[in-house]
Amino acid sequence: MKKINYSEFTKNIIKLLTTISIAQFIPLIITPILTQYFSAEEFGLYGLYISVCSILGIIAAGRYDIAIMLPKKNHDAINIVAICFFLTSIFSILCLFLLTIFKHELFELTKSELFVKYYFFIPISIFLISMNQTFMVWFNRQKNYTLIGDQNLLKSTSNSFSSLFLGIKKITLGMIIGNIISLFVSIIFNIYDFLKSSNLQLVSRKKILENFRKYIIFLKYSTISNLFNSLSNIGITALIAIFFGPKIAGFYFLADRIISIPISIITSSVSQVYFQKASLLFYSNKKELLQLTKNVQRKILYILFPFLLTLSLFGENIFSIFGNDWNEAGIIIKYFA
Repeated sequence: MKKINYSEFTKNIIKLLTTISIAQFIPLIITPILTQYFSAEEFGLYGLYISVCSILGIIAAGRYDIAIMLPKKNHDAINIVAICFFLTSIFSILCLFLLTIFKHELFELTKSELFVKYYFFIPISIFLISMNQTFMVWFNRQKNYTLIGDQNLLKSTSNSFSSLFLGIKKITLGMIIGNIISLFVSIIFNIYDFLKSSNLQLVSRKKILENFRKYIIFLKYSTISNLFNSLSNIGITALIAIFFGPKIAGFYFLADRIISIPISIITSSVSQVYFQKASLLFYSNKKELLQLTKNVQRKILYILFPFLLTLSLFGENIFSIFGNDWNEAGIIIKYFA
């Protein structure tokens, strides 16, 4: 049986970990500065926007983006990328249509002008999130981890500094606009790198329909499961905004952001390399896949437990750097850590 190449696996994780650490460290440093220019209500509005767009962006392609890793031939994989583009486009247009019809009802539910004056930001962001996600899986299939790391760094940098600039200029919805800018920057470079690493002449209507039918199980089952999984993970901010208002949602979102950034430094780098390796082992050696999974889970636990324990014990003191107005976020993080 083919054994796992742990040296290659570890090397790829370290390669991603380096760039992702820098990418996540930037917003961690920028956040205390952003709290000086944006209020808790504005953080709550941004959290509502991120929750809605991230949840819908994950399922916009019908989870066919996961299937990109599975075909043995790039011929089929590139046609699945085309499927993701068509489904994402249809889904985003549908969201725009529904938001246009129900924008006043959504405003009454959330008391947020996001759904009245700026609702068109949502379908645009959904499309960009979904397609960027699709391209990342394609680059993962190519084992181009340097490019994935660089893209994460580019997105994080453009998001953080554009948000800071817009905050200093007191631009309405500065953080939301900053996020959209970063998504546009990412998609431009992703399209360029995708075109360099693929042959669009391989895309055909016949192959698109063939792969659509072959992997339709992702649309049928993974879409719903991922929707509920996303709701449980990142939908809390939206629920808090609905029931308790944007200010409390802002406190929660900031606490969640601070705790999520260091965690994602570890999990993002590991998960992408694990996904590529696990996709191969699922068909060739399930015993080795189980061994790999156990090792990854155990090491992540060893790394994250001390960090989470520290936040649980000293979260309120740590949040004092954000100013007295943000003490409640420190209290929240003590219990959520």
